Amino acid sequence: MERRDFLKANLAALGGAMLTGCMTAKPVVAPPKPTLSNVPPGVKLGMRLRKGVQDADLKFMHQLGMRWCRLDIWPPDGSYDAMARIQERFEKNGIKIFTVAYGGMNHPSMLLGGPERDPKLEELGGFLRDLAKLKIPVTDISFCELGKGYNTYTTSSADMDGIETRIFDIAENAKLDKPVLDRRISADEVRAAFKYCMDRLLPVAESCGVKIAVHPDDPPIDEQNGIARVFHSYEHYQKIFDMCPSPNLGVNFCVGTWSEAGPYAGKNVCEALRAFAKEGRLIDGHFRNVRGTLPRFQETFIDNGDTDMQEVMNTLVEVGFNGQVVPDHVPAFKITGGYNAGVAFSFGCMRTMLRNATDRKKSS
Repeated sequence: MERRDFLKANLAALGGAMLTGCMTAKPVVAPPKPTLSNVPPGVKLGMRLRKGVQDADLKFMHQLGMRWCRLDIWPPDGSYDAMARIQERFEKNGIKIFTVAYGGMNHPSMLLGGPERDPKLEELGGFLRDLAKLKIPVTDISFCELGKGYNTYTTSSADMDGIETRIFDIAENAKLDKPVLDRRISADEVRAAFKYCMDRLLPVAESCGVKIAVHPDDPPIDEQNGIARVFHSYEHYQKIFDMCPSPNLGVNFCVGTWSEAGPYAGKNVCEALRAFAKEGRLIDGHFRNVRGTLPRFQETFIDNGDTDMQEVMNTLVEVGFNGQVVPDHVPAFKITGGYNAGVAFSFGCMRTMLRNATDRKKSS
C-alpha cells in the first residue's frame, strides 16, 4: 500500500470512529443551579468571615462544629477568580460558603442613579453569575449603607463585664443626624431606586438560581441623615415584594434589628419568621440579641437580651428553615482568646439551642 493510500485508509477509519463516538456519546448535562434545595436540609450554623481569616481560625471554627459561612468581601475580591481562591481555601478547612455579602453592591448610584448605575448593575449581574458558577446560593444586601455618612449605626457604647457593647439612642442620634445630600430622599424614591436595581438583577438571579436576601435597616428608624429607610417592618417588606414579586428575592432576617424596632415592626420576631417562611421569603438570618427597643437599645450576648433566642431557634426548626444563621456582632472578650472566645461562646449557645429545638420537634 502506498503512503498516500495508507493515510486515506487510516483517516477514513478515524473519521468513522469519531462519528460513532459522537452518535453514542451522552449529552452534556448542565450542573444544577445553586438553589437552596441543593444544600443539605435543615438549619445551617455559620459565621461571618472575611478573606483574611487565618487557616488556624478556620480550623478552630471547624472544631466548634461550624460547616458554613457568610463571606464579606469588597472590590476587587468580587471577581470569580478571587472568590474561587477564597472558596478553595475555606473548603480545605471544612467550611463552605453559603452566602456572599459584596461591598460592590453598596454604591451610591444604586440609590441616586446617574451614569454609573447601569454599568454597576451590569457588573453586579456578572457577580451573580459567578456565584452560580461557584455554587454559592445566596447574596446578602443592605439598602441603607450605600454611601459614606448614610448610616449612623451607634450613638454610644457601654462596658459589659469587660466587653464593649453598642448602644443606639434616638435622642443622641438627633444630635448627630446631618443630611449628607443637598435634599431629602423620600421613601417613595428609595423604593423606586430599589425596584430599578432589582428589575435588572432579579432576572439574572432567576436565570442562574441565586437568591438575593435583603437585611432590614439598622437602626430601624424612618429616616436618617436625610434619607428615608424602607426595610424595617413587615409592611415594608410586603410593599417591596409586591413591587418585585420574584421568588429569588427574600429576607436576610436579623433577629437583633427586628427586635430593636419593637411594636413598630408589625410582627414580633417569631411571628415574622413564620410569615416570611410561609411566603418562601426567609432565606438566611443573623442571630443577635438586644435589651430594650427604640427609642434606646443595647446589644447583649445571645443568651441575656430581651428576646427568647431558644424560641427563635425552635421557630426556625418548626418552619423547616433550610438556610444559614450566623452569630451577629460577636462580642470580643478583652482577655485571652479575644474574638475567638466570643465566637466559641456564641456558637456554643447556637449549637445547644439547635439541638434543643431539633429534639423538641422530634418529640412533638
